[in-house]
Amino acid sequence: MGTLRVADKTEKLARAPFCISAGSLVFCETSGGSTEQIRCQTSAPRTSWFLDSIVVLLTHWRYIQPPKLLRGDSAKAWSYIEILSAPVLLPANIELPHIERPLSWWLKHQVYPELELEQELFAAIKELPPIGGAQALSILAQHPRKRQKAERPDNTSVVVTSIFDGNTQLQSILGRVRAIGALSSEIDNDGPGFLVDMAVDPAQPDDDTPVSITILLCGQQFLGLFAAVCVDDSLLLTDLQPSVSLDGSSDNLAAFATTATSRAFRIDEFDGLEESQICVSAASQTPFTQQSQRSLLSQITHQGSAACIGALALDTQIQSPTRTSPANDCHLAVHDGKLESYTGEVTRVVDTMLGVYVIDDSHLLMLTFWPLLSPVFVLRPGSHVLLDNMHVLLLSDSDSYCWKWLKLAFPKPNSSQPGGDRRVLIFGACTRSSIRIIDFPSSSNSAEFAAAIDGSLVVAILRQVCGLVEMIEVVEAFWVLRKKFPYGPLGTERQTREAEKSILQVALQMALALSGYRETSGT
Repeated sequence: MGTLRVADKTEKLARAPFCISAGSLVFCETSGGSTEQIRCQTSAPRTSWFLDSIVVLLTHWRYIQPPKLLRGDSAKAWSYIEILSAPVLLPANIELPHIERPLSWWLKHQVYPELELEQELFAAIKELPPIGGAQALSILAQHPRKRQKAERPDNTSVVVTSIFDGNTQLQSILGRVRAIGALSSEIDNDGPGFLVDMAVDPAQPDDDTPVSITILLCGQQFLGLFAAVCVDDSLLLTDLQPSVSLDGSSDNLAAFATTATSRAFRIDEFDGLEESQICVSAASQTPFTQQSQRSLLSQITHQGSAACIGALALDTQIQSPTRTSPANDCHLAVHDGKLESYTGEVTRVVDTMLGVYVIDDSHLLMLTFWPLLSPVFVLRPGSHVLLDNMHVLLLSDSDSYCWKWLKLAFPKPNSSQPGGDRRVLIFGACTRSSIRIIDFPSSSNSAEFAAAIDGSLVVAILRQVCGLVEMIEVVEAFWVLRKKFPYGPLGTERQTREAEKSILQVALQMALALSGYRETSGT
């Protein structure tokens, strides 16, 4: 029994788990005046689990040991627990019994905060009815914009600065979540916060197209919502004020922001709530849909963009993967349409540092640029995951070239594809992406650790590349060059870290040159 919390910033600790990254779920147990902490994962968290007035009793959970390859006390940073069922919620001031009690005793003392929250939900709607998307856009357009520079010294996360106008009337907004941004640790000294992109009904008789409204949720009271909310959830946010948000790298973004009196209600948590009592139109659902492998491959084949990644578009049908001539051969293409959603099973860990996994023995998941990725974030093989708001790339092998990436991720050839041809989807995560665990593996095997490239080189690569596509090409070039020139580009250095750094610099230039070369027609 203990409490659940969401880390609002990266924490360095003197004892296990040593390091907790921002956005991580942490289980805390206090006994004898000391507090023990451990990271945890759960498949369907609820905001009520993180209330200050609640302690949780975990009845079904599994301890996952550190990877077997790691040794020493620092390995404990990789251990965590999987919460396998909803915990029993108890009041924080409960008097603990002096002797052991059966589960039935604890169940008699459990509380149901959702019932109280449901009453507060209807009271909030009655007091301040939500506005439509068209009216929300009109309010944002009338709000004066100011520009304010926002920088973070360590450059580790997005910084959002908000500017409030005390004379503006507060509003409520009801809609469906399209994307959840990364957690920023400090926003105008108001504590942690994050951005939510919502699809809101326009509330106009001649238009049913949902309107995109961005909302900044700021404060410790919304950390539980950050852990629980999913893409396509229905949210009601009250007492919002128009604001101007800045992420430090782009122009000002007009958005609504929470105030000291704001409340957030995740409608999907109220099991007894009927659709007729509070309805969010189905037209407001997130625009991306679950796609089959064949459909996605076909889309990228015909709509692959050469401008974004410097590769020729595919012109062959996926249904008949005939070999193409080298002049028209494409090895890298991007799905230039909307972001996609995919549900699958993690079948292999390729690189823990880069966050690369194999999904369904067919696709690659790359979390390299996902803000919530940390070295100890692990998806165990056998985990079923829902990937939302993912960019999709396509890697293709052919007679003229075979990707080292694919050889590393799929060491066994795929018999379903003739010859050396292979087409693999890459799901790339960005700041709008969400990864939700649907179900845990049945085994309690240790988390796997895999490193296809040295950790310090990973940091060097990510500091110099621009985006996922360039990262893929740079690492590919690095692997090819390192195998061909193990003692450096000039062959004068020993096989040391300095030699690898020299090879990396050549790989960066090589990947850039290849991108420009591919953009030239007829090459």
